[in-house]
Amino acid sequence: MTVNNKKIKLCLLHSTLHIGGAEEVTANICKTINKDVFDVTVCYLKEMGTIGNKIVNQGTDVIGLTREIKKSNKTDYFTSLRLRSYLNRKNIDLIHSHDVHSLVDASLCRLTLPSIRFIHTFHFGNYPHREPEMAKFERLFWRVPDMLVAVAEKQKNDVCNFYKIPSERITTVWNGVDVTKIEKNIDIIDEYKKEGKVIIGCVNTLIEQKGMFDLIKVSKILRDKLPNRFVFVVAGDGSLRTQLEEKIKKDNLGSYVKLLGWVDSASAVILPKVDIFFQPSLWEAMSMVLLEAMAAKKAIVTTSVGETPKIICSADQGIVVEPGNIEKMASSLQLLIERVSIREKYGLSAGLRYQDNFTAAKMAARYETLYQKIINK
Repeated sequence: MTVNNKKIKLCLLHSTLHIGGAEEVTANICKTINKDVFDVTVCYLKEMGTIGNKIVNQGTDVIGLTREIKKSNKTDYFTSLRLRSYLNRKNIDLIHSHDVHSLVDASLCRLTLPSIRFIHTFHFGNYPHREPEMAKFERLFWRVPDMLVAVAEKQKNDVCNFYKIPSERITTVWNGVDVTKIEKNIDIIDEYKKEGKVIIGCVNTLIEQKGMFDLIKVSKILRDKLPNRFVFVVAGDGSLRTQLEEKIKKDNLGSYVKLLGWVDSASAVILPKVDIFFQPSLWEAMSMVLLEAMAAKKAIVTTSVGETPKIICSADQGIVVEPGNIEKMASSLQLLIERVSIREKYGLSAGLRYQDNFTAAKMAARYETLYQKIINK
């Protein structure tokens, strides 16, 4: 259903369009939403980035509302005014924000443009452990949108408890991803394969959340049980890289753990090359790369954080262990290293689970239904 027989003008709003789960959600909405019903633009308030370029290449307009400031550490306080001007000038019907900055600016616009409908999605996955500054703004502005969205049921419950949000004010829309594969030679992985090693892949930023020091502990156990049988390859960069490299060197794990650093389109490049996907996260809301691993039909060992126990809901779809349970992680990976048939079985089951529930098209359809509901209120 359109607005007065015209397409619904939808603005997807972010602070930046760098690599991130929220930004990937927007890219997937843009790619798969019904273009006969929705006229979509994406706006950013601070910085363009890799995902922004991806969205442009997919054919969606991306609009920057930032202005150059001479002092790089100086805050631009006028993004909400430029956003209001854009929304008014383009007769936007619905705005969908995806981070705290965009929530604040969209809320200020909504208060002066009450005819615009407004949805906000929470993507942070570790409530109640929210940064105080972020929590302050979310607590102040969550009442402004017509509807709030969580990407996971556990996250929804945690957000409601933290901010005392009535349950009828928030709904859950699961994330979804596309199946992507990019043929690109990674020489060191190709060499490991020639050596007959089982490749255990991780794709994540090197930050506390992702549990990379637990990966090192697991690799030590497996090294003693299965010498020269496996290697962990980690695609990603981040603030902990130097510490991780020092720990790998100290524990003599250079032959077992390889930090690849930044890899463009890492999931599409790396996941097709690995035998097992490993995610030892300490917290998540709903992991996009976990869905990508399922789409790639990989055997999975992951932790029971966020929505993961509902994503991998059957014992033949993957192995889910408590975060920090090093022995269980190691024994689960040992099983998959030693048993090719189980790896294949888990991978096929994970692929079917993905296809039935977590495609980008299914996510976009869920958002389309929500958009229509809000527009027609």
